[in-house]
Amino acid sequence: MEVSRDLGYFRHSESKQVCSRAASILGVRHLASQPTQEKKTSQAKKTVPVSTIPAGSPIKGLAYIKGESDPIAKADDEYPSWLWTLLEPNMGVGHADTPLRAIRRELNRENRNNIRKSNFLKAKK
Repeated sequence: MEVSRDLGYFRHSESKQVCSRAASILGVRHLASQPTQEKKTSQAKKTVPVSTIPAGSPIKGLAYIKGESDPIAKADDEYPSWLWTLLEPNMGVGHADTPLRAIRRELNRENRNNIRKSNFLKAKK
C-alpha cells in the first residue's frame, strides 16, 4: 500500500527516511526504554531550595521604578510554590520539548556539522 499524501512539508516516504535516520542516531532501544528505579527515586528526592537571603533584608539592585526603595525579602513560605521550579530545565509552556523536536534538532545539528566539514575541505583545496 503506497501512501503519497502530503504530511506537512514531508511526503510519507521522506518522513520514513527521517524516522529511520533518527532511530539510527539515537538508537531504537533508547526511544523505547522504561524509567529505572534510580530515576524514580531521584525525582522523589527533590527538595525545595532554601533562599540565600534572610527574610526582612533588602534586596539591592532590584528596584525597577526610579525613586523606589529596594524590595524587602520575604520568608520562603510566603512565596508561591511555582517560584522554586523556575530554574528547573524544560519548565513552562514555551520550553516543553517533544521527543520529535529533540530528534529534529539533533538531525539539524548533524547536518550543519557535515556542511561545515565539507566547506572546510573545499576551502583547503
